[in-house]
This record gives sequence, structure tokens and C-alpha cells, in this order.
Amino acid sequence: MLLGWAHPAAAAATIVLAVRGASLGLRGRPGRLQAERNRARHTALMPWVYGLVLASWAGGLASVWALRDDLTPAASGHFTVGTAIVVLFSAAALVSRRIAVDERARVIHPWIGAAALLLCGVQVFLGLQIMPH
Repeated sequence: MLLGWAHPAAAAATIVLAVRGASLGLRGRPGRLQAERNRARHTALMPWVYGLVLASWAGGLASVWALRDDLTPAASGHFTVGTAIVVLFSAAALVSRRIAVDERARVIHPWIGAAALLLCGVQVFLGLQIMPH
């Protein structure tokens, strides 16, 4: 069923955009060539990525509930890691509001993002185990 592939395809696109956003953030560090431009692009892209992360999480849960009789909604490691990714992206979004005025926020924000991306990698492998046949 083609609909069963919607969540994996959307999630893959979301991860690609998250990696792109992280790359812009890294290249936006002070002292880097075109740092200001890259920070601005990171700032513009990441709210979209955050929205896609939330939509992917909800879409995954909905697809299991509606399309997968062989899986229990919210019972897999894939769901647990997906929830952790949502929590980390939420934390990164909240911390980002303080970056301009708080050195601690500037230090911790990229580490939260890196942890989220690391879990995205784990999520891919957990998702491959439950792909529709």
C-alpha cells in the first residue's frame, strides 16, 4: 500500500532538512565565512524542520493506528525514540530563544541539536525493522 510509505518518505525528507539546518548552524558560528548569512538561514529553516518533526511523529502514530494491524500504536522502540527526538527538538527550540542573551544557551543549543540528529540516525534503523512489506 502506497499510503504506508508516506510516513517513512516524509521522515526521511525531514531528517535531510534537519541535517541541512545543522550544517547551516555550524557554519554560522562566529568567525566563519558568511557566518551571519548561515545563521539567518538556520534561523529561517529550523522552525519548518521543527514543524515537520512534529508532523512526522503524529503521522507515524496515525499510520500505525490506521494502517498497521500488526503493530501496537505507541508501543515500539521506534515510537519511544521518535518521542525523544520531539523532546530534543522542542528543547532546542526553547533554548534558541535565549541564544542572543545567554552564553549557556549558545553552548548547549548545538549539543541538543546534535543529540537529536544522533537519535534520528538510530530512528532510521528502528524504522527499517518495521517497514511495510
